[in-house]
Amino acid sequence: PGFAPAGLCCLVLLEPLSAQPKVQLAATLEPAAAVNLEYLAIALQVRREGKEPWFSLDPVARDGPVQDLTAMQKKHFEPEWLASTSVGDLLFQADYHLKELSMGECDQPVVGMRSCLDYAEASQEQWNAREWFKVRKAEVHLSQDHVLIPFVRMGVEAREQVVDVMGLHDAPMTRPDHPMVRYAQEFTKNFDLIAERRSVIFHLRELAKASVLAKFLIKAKVHLDDA
Repeated sequence: PGFAPAGLCCLVLLEPLSAQPKVQLAATLEPAAAVNLEYLAIALQVRREGKEPWFSLDPVARDGPVQDLTAMQKKHFEPEWLASTSVGDLLFQADYHLKELSMGECDQPVVGMRSCLDYAEASQEQWNAREWFKVRKAEVHLSQDHVLIPFVRMGVEAREQVVDVMGLHDAPMTRPDHPMVRYAQEFTKNFDLIAERRSVIFHLRELAKASVLAKFLIKAKVHLDDA
């Protein structure tokens, strides 16, 4: 069974050709048009600050830039106040679950998927890298009855952790035979199926939809009630 919630809501665009259009909440039976209102409210607040919801788990630097990848890690949220919200908790849980899956610490969600460690069995190479969720495509469509339909295509990207005099950086990895790259490609290929089977991934995609919709609403100068 999937994780589509009951009581779905969507946004209907009123007076789309006016200088300051408005939106109205409406019920919908179409999951693709549905938006999580709690995620949307938080995403709007983040977008008004000119940012996007963001999370990473980074090594703690005691003095100066990070030089030790084995150091104790801390949660890093942008903006910082996300830490105390449902969105902050979701971002952390999704990141943690991706680490579990990539390292083979729990069963893979799709038959035939292999962990990074499975891919690395034949290699003695040492590397420091991590997997990142990535929105690969983001659009807002308008239906014939003026329903705003957020569309996202998500995936996973492998990034190498590089330490230099400036500290820690994450650089995209392009070597196709690297275990992290191979796992990222498999996860990306199966992303929508995984979202049906893992609640945290489903909700991460719902957050991405809400964030895309929030960006559209602000850019289009849509009138929003304080509520």
